[in-house]
Amino acid sequence: MPTDRKIKLALLIMRLGIGSFLAVWTSLKFIRPEWMVNVFRNTYGLDWITADYAYGVGTIQALLVLAFVLGIYRTLSYSIIVVMHGTGVVGALLGGGLLNFAKFPNNLLWTSVATLAALVALWILRDLDEYTVDGQLSRR
Repeated sequence: MPTDRKIKLALLIMRLGIGSFLAVWTSLKFIRPEWMVNVFRNTYGLDWITADYAYGVGTIQALLVLAFVLGIYRTLSYSIIVVMHGTGVVGALLGGGLLNFAKFPNNLLWTSVATLAALVALWILRDLDEYTVDGQLSRR
């Protein structure tokens, strides 16, 4: 298999893997909205957040994750996903969760750091990520 196709396949695998990770976190806004409420209240001190906000945030995130997975408006959708996920990582760092990694479930937060690194790498290589809706449209 030529190197160019290997790169495109690797980027597709990376995008689908990251997308599945993000889809799980997004789905939790609908399945367990109280988790998002607890995070926003306990980490950010936003006591006014309710389950209704979780549903709204979940809907917006679901649309963004779908655009990301399909590769629609790659520069925009990948950028928004990097910023969205990056704010969560920064929040976990500032909230002390990443630093207190020996305590469960804080150790699970480190998966978000690896995901952020993969997101940044995918953003850098977004023009080579051609097994996408945008990539297929540009080939025509």
